[in-house]
Amino acid sequence: EVLHERANGVLCQRDLVALRGHLILLLAPRLASFAANPAFDFERSKNWMKFISTVREFFSRDFIEVSTPTLVPSPGTEPFLDPFVTTWTMGSRKRTYFLPTSPEFHLKKMLSSGWPRIFEIKTCFRNGEVGSHHQPEFQMLEWYRAFADLDAIVGDVEKLFERVCEVFGMKRPTIEKTTMTELFAEAFPGFALRPESNLGELRSLAKGQGIGFSEDDDFDDLFHRLFLERIDLRLQGKGIVIVRGYPPSQAALSRIGPDGFADRFEVYWRGLEIANAFHELNDPKANEARFTDDATKKLLLAKVPVPRDEDLVRAIQHGLPPSGGIALGLDRLFMAVMSLNEISATRAFPIQN
Repeated sequence: EVLHERANGVLCQRDLVALRGHLILLLAPRLASFAANPAFDFERSKNWMKFISTVREFFSRDFIEVSTPTLVPSPGTEPFLDPFVTTWTMGSRKRTYFLPTSPEFHLKKMLSSGWPRIFEIKTCFRNGEVGSHHQPEFQMLEWYRAFADLDAIVGDVEKLFERVCEVFGMKRPTIEKTTMTELFAEAFPGFALRPESNLGELRSLAKGQGIGFSEDDDFDDLFHRLFLERIDLRLQGKGIVIVRGYPPSQAALSRIGPDGFADRFEVYWRGLEIANAFHELNDPKANEARFTDDATKKLLLAKVPVPRDEDLVRAIQHGLPPSGGIALGLDRLFMAVMSLNEISATRAFPIQN
């Protein structure tokens, strides 16, 4: 009992007196101090597993849980994401694979094969990302609804957040719904963000606001500068915010809506970008054009080239139903619920910067 009580301390004279006449066995030598991550204690570990179980239970009611590969032929085509690359070798045969930045491509193949409502909790990987809100290895939740739009996905987000807050004994903050046009109008009075807004307009706005930029900045570069300079801080002071209506140049693999904006939304909570949702682009030719455009941008940015997933191309040609889909960072949602400032506090073995 004395040894158990002093397992993490030092035996004192009183302890030695108490142990007199007893056989002492050395169970393990202690030659150095070590802590996996003091911030990730037993209690937080239990809360993390409770959190994951809650999410899985929530979706298991109406969705089918699936499991997709971790070695993939294409990790995703986003120009600014750096994938991890590996090589499968068997004798003289070699093949390049990637670790997924998201399970999106395989989940879309399943939608094209007739799966109606699916979700996956997936370990994903993004190279070159370490910071307060980024780890190279993280937990992603993605879910898709075939024959549904973004309103259905918004409803899922509201109910999921409500359930998670309920399990952890807190009241879910009010969810504010807004558009990027409204956020820009609030931050930059007199400026109207339109689908047709161009680089010249953003340059004039930045100069008028005293916000510096590079002459090499394109529209998206300058848009993000303006957003981070004046809008991001405002979001940090709010509760949960759902932002819709992004410029068409930032559609990624979402469709362009009837209003001319990208038909997608992002979710923010405590200033964290929690999730990114698309009304999925299901036009085969438009998808291929986006893939080609992404490859060109990667080349210009001197990024690791990524091949197209030809199976995905054929799946979309076969027929991807109109669908709403979303990728949600579980580590960040856990941070928001637990009021954590560092993503490293969500795991026992974080990669340090």
